[in-house]
Amino acid sequence: MYLSKYVLLTASIVLLTASCENSAVEKEVPIDEKSEQVVIKNENYSSKLIFDENIGWGYQIFKGAKLLINQNHIPAVQGVKGFSTKEKAQKTIDYIMPLLESGIFPPTITPEILDSLNVL
Repeated sequence: MYLSKYVLLTASIVLLTASCENSAVEKEVPIDEKSEQVVIKNENYSSKLIFDENIGWGYQIFKGAKLLINQNHIPAVQGVKGFSTKEKAQKTIDYIMPLLESGIFPPTITPEILDSLNVL
């Protein structure tokens, strides 16, 4: 009986350790020369504009060091097309950040909101 509890505890620790190692790998975000770090909005959240020459501009939002949102294309719009300018991607970040700061996760954005921001 004691041995089976020990084996179960050891297996749980191994699985938990493996799970933590995998999540650390997922958090690594490559930075290229076209990415642009944006000013931290508050103590908890920061954002970075990203560029993919095949898609266009997008963004990443972090909570501390953890990547929360990796949005390399325009959200809420069908297809895989990025913003045409970094300013349009930044306007979208500026809309989303207050939602996150007020505890809304995931933040919701619609094509109508994007249109009102003049980013489409």
